[in-house]
Amino acid sequence: MWDYSYASEPFDLRLTVLRLGRCMGRILLGTAVGTLLLGGGYYLKNVVFGEKPLYEMTAVCKLEYTDPPSKSGDYYINEMTWNTYVDSDEFEGMLLESEALRAFPEAAADPDAFSMHPQGLAGSLSATVASDIHVPAFRVSTLDEGRTRVLMEAVAETLEGRFAEANPEIATLHVMDISEEELVYPDVRPVRAVILGALLSFFFVGLFYALREISADSIWLPATLRRRYGLNVLGTLESNDLAENLRFLLKEQKTVAVCTATDDMDAKEVIAAMKRKLEASQEDSTLIRALEEYIPVNHPLSEPQNMVFLHGADGVLLVVKAGLHAGKRLEYILEYLAVQDVSISAVLLWDADELLIRSYYCLPGGRR
Repeated sequence: MWDYSYASEPFDLRLTVLRLGRCMGRILLGTAVGTLLLGGGYYLKNVVFGEKPLYEMTAVCKLEYTDPPSKSGDYYINEMTWNTYVDSDEFEGMLLESEALRAFPEAAADPDAFSMHPQGLAGSLSATVASDIHVPAFRVSTLDEGRTRVLMEAVAETLEGRFAEANPEIATLHVMDISEEELVYPDVRPVRAVILGALLSFFFVGLFYALREISADSIWLPATLRRRYGLNVLGTLESNDLAENLRFLLKEQKTVAVCTATDDMDAKEVIAAMKRKLEASQEDSTLIRALEEYIPVNHPLSEPQNMVFLHGADGVLLVVKAGLHAGKRLEYILEYLAVQDVSISAVLLWDADELLIRSYYCLPGGRR
């Protein structure tokens, strides 16, 4: 029976970092796509289809109260109340009756269209009380320079006239200063949006790949087969110790069956590749001749009739393909072989990422 030791297998930070490095191309591609979507969406929304620049004018007023506020609870008009006033229908009616707007019949017919502001006449007017309740400021903003000037004249006339008269709490209210027309652009920052989009995209794409590497039941290193499943491992096809491990682990077996763990491998191809590797390394000819006598057995779950060769062999060399989710496929074949009472003598990790393995063992704390 094979050993299963997930509980004692530690988290391998080194391997995870190296795997993320191997996935860096896809991470950067995902980052580029996310940046294009977030930054491009911001640019389209706020620049291409965003608000147009507005012409603005500001009037600063001086206000005196009938009963000057000097203690807590005394009456005064704060910024929120001023904005409520200028947004009200009563104030709009006063504006339309001012001398400045009477010269424009279209203003009385449709004040919102006359103001040419995205939010209509109400959006064209606003009030602020920066520091002193006696010095409120009123701002007019529209898409047209001339109409901004006309609306400002109407606001100044209304504040000094009918509005002040209609509020007995106000003793005097007069306009001290009116600014020149100023073209104000919306506060749009596409460069910051692109940078933020890139950072967010890189973080979430990197997090996705990190979670995938952590959660996927993967096999990338020969050592994983030993630590997790308790199997004797020859290494990979490019391992320097392949011949010695092969000679040691299978020295007592007269007949050896080479069995593939999945149906996407060919046992004959595996034996041929091992033979070429040993010949290129100028290994002992006795070991090479022994390889020629190995029995190729393709995936027994796909070809159940091949089980007869596994039962009759003295030793079984299981070939496991490296990659994501390789562990679950290996567990399935191990369970099947355990039920069939087939002992596995050794395991070869096939199609391994040799660059990853070399990088892993060249780092501090590698193979000892």
